[in-house]
Amino acid sequence: MLGEFTRSNSHPEVYNIPSHEAIANLKRVCVWLEVLRARAGGPIRINSGYRSPQLNKKIGGVPTSNHMTGCAVDIRVADMEQLIRYAAILLDYADESHQQFDELLIERNRYGAIWLHFAVRPKDNRRKVAFINA
Repeated sequence: MLGEFTRSNSHPEVYNIPSHEAIANLKRVCVWLEVLRARAGGPIRINSGYRSPQLNKKIGGVPTSNHMTGCAVDIRVADMEQLIRYAAILLDYADESHQQFDELLIERNRYGAIWLHFAVRPKDNRRKVAFINA
């Protein structure tokens, strides 16, 4: 799964190897993704996971992105229904497990593409849920 989190199709030339700390954070995110995969009943496709500062800058990510610490993942979805289903699964798991997450964002870019951004930090999680229209 680490390959899914570090691959950049848009900028394969950029060094994008996570630190040991970022890998520990990625493992924390993976626990949530395994629950999502099991409950959704199928594979989950990762658009973006870990981003080195160089990669984050190249793709126009915000300077404080959870992706740069290995705490965030962008999940590709087929449509809005699948996105809402994934979001509901993650929210239900948070309630059932009494664990917190930092961000659950429904994002859409200017071309109409949608995805689910999900982040879990080691501490100080905000449980931020929002729709982001970029």
